[in-house]
Amino acid sequence: MTKSLLFLTFSPRSDSTSSALARAFVDQWAAANPDAPVVEHDLGQTPIAGPDQPWIEANMTPKDQRSTAHHAALAASDKAIAELHAATHVVLATPMFNFSAPWQLKGYIDNLVRVNETFGFDPKTGPTPLLDPKKKMKVIWSSAFDYTAGTDMNALDQLTPYISTIFGFMGLRDISFVASGNAWAPAEVAQQFRCKAQTELGNAAAAW
Repeated sequence: MTKSLLFLTFSPRSDSTSSALARAFVDQWAAANPDAPVVEHDLGQTPIAGPDQPWIEANMTPKDQRSTAHHAALAASDKAIAELHAATHVVLATPMFNFSAPWQLKGYIDNLVRVNETFGFDPKTGPTPLLDPKKKMKVIWSSAFDYTAGTDMNALDQLTPYISTIFGFMGLRDISFVASGNAWAPAEVAQQFRCKAQTELGNAAAAW
């Protein structure tokens, strides 16, 4: 299989933990896969605008009837979808904001979920996924608290179930998560969580 990587970061911060961890992972992965092309976007600093009235109108218009203005309204969405289809591997780096996704990530996802692009629909049988189920996704995320399974905070994690659900709806089955949590803990504890994430990512990079 010829590998290719789509690497997307969603933190608005220049000193982002999730982005830094993902950067190191992607560099290690690229070193192990020197012939694999890597497409990279910082969508935390330069986000894709979420759907507005012109976008919705264009999306609801049959493709063969779209005007130049319709195509312009969907241009960023079309590019994002094409890049997602083309990649065999996808790395998403994001912080958790208020138990869920930052608006930059939500806006990106809203540009992806389009009928006949990432999912099909038949009124008799319902929706069907259109993304390649062999595509791999790794989500590297950071948070203020510890949301590890078994903790009191785990039930408040709306980020990882959302990502699993929405990308699963489009067809992805191989989605793994690496967390660097507890950033608001005492410094030595927060560093332990970050080091654990670094180790997990370093061990996975070459074989992923």
